[in-house]
Amino acid sequence: MTVVERAPAIRTGGYKVDIRGAALQVIERMGLLDAVRARSTDMRVATHYDAAGKAVATMDAALFGGRAGDDVEIMRGDLNELLFDLTRDEVEYVFGDSITAVAEDGTVTFEHSGPRTFDLVIGADGAHSTTRRIAFGEESRFSRDLGYYISICTVPNTLGLDREEAVHATPGHAWPSGSSSP
Repeated sequence: MTVVERAPAIRTGGYKVDIRGAALQVIERMGLLDAVRARSTDMRVATHYDAAGKAVATMDAALFGGRAGDDVEIMRGDLNELLFDLTRDEVEYVFGDSITAVAEDGTVTFEHSGPRTFDLVIGADGAHSTTRRIAFGEESRFSRDLGYYISICTVPNTLGLDREEAVHATPGHAWPSGSSSP
């Protein structure tokens, strides 16, 4: 198995991931469930703020995130590290490269490396997947803009939050968890 990653190393950042349903069973069968639970975000509450910064509603974070039962939430970078550590000896990781073409016979052309042939190519490169575009065509053929945008980034905890999501949403605007704005 070969994993091709555009980044120069395993990605350590990213937003949180909810592991639930069949994914919990997969993580358990991989022997990672205890490690995933140990790195849980352990979010407690989500608080909605108005434009003046006043808390207007607070709810349990599991309810806010739609989590139930044994579901666990972990930061994407933490999950990446766990998966990489588990597979680094059995999987070939190619960092700093990306797929530019896939032929019918399984030949894959890369931005930097020479072509190679694979039995199966799986594109797991995000919402605006280059691999998906190569295989199926332009994204515009399959997506419909709903007019919603979200940007997630890591910021200093200037609000002093402790396992709490801060959300400010108004028609046409939203500043979700961790933002320095409401």
